[in-house]
Amino acid sequence: MTRNEVLIQACEQCLKELYSKAQPSITWEEFEEENKIYIKKYREWQRAEREGNHIDLTKYCGPRPYEFYYLPKDVLKNICDSYVDAYKIDSQKNLLDIIEVLKNYCNNPIIDIYEKDEDGIGHRSYMHPDNLEKELEKILHNTSTVRIIQDKFFEFLNMAGDFYNWNYDLNSFNTTVYLGASPCSNKETVINNWKQYRNKDIEIDESIYNEED
Repeated sequence: MTRNEVLIQACEQCLKELYSKAQPSITWEEFEEENKIYIKKYREWQRAEREGNHIDLTKYCGPRPYEFYYLPKDVLKNICDSYVDAYKIDSQKNLLDIIEVLKNYCNNPIIDIYEKDEDGIGHRSYMHPDNLEKELEKILHNTSTVRIIQDKFFEFLNMAGDFYNWNYDLNSFNTTVYLGASPCSNKETVINNWKQYRNKDIEIDESIYNEED
């Protein structure tokens, strides 16, 4: 499974759980069907706009589907954070810096030295042992092979940085979930949308979220 496939799975599983706890009750699959209908109408609206037929977007398409389903902001955040942790989307935030440190250290290592003088007084100093290339030459006695191994080592470090690109992963997750299809956290908006666009009065029970705490 690629990193992108892992990210897609995390987003989908997270959204499924969000909608399983949203009000009014709806499954993620049912929500996807509503969203398909909205997208179709939205494209019709776009086509009408290009043809010079100006129509009010909200009147033609209505609110976006997620604005008909409510989930408190703190519940939404807790669920999203649990998926970020479970899928390790944000756990590699320092990896790119670590990789650069490793590469620099291999080229210019430095170690602590602690020595005592004749009077028994300790002194701390530093020394630079041979870099990775020279250390490999000692072992392999073959310069061309050394360079191949060192280049391959650095290549793997760079590949690790590309694979665990935490900025991309976390931004993609937040965009897909928080800024994408997650339920609305404004209760009044959801209630009013049902009344105005679906001619139905709904009630939202906040107590069920308190019970989960």
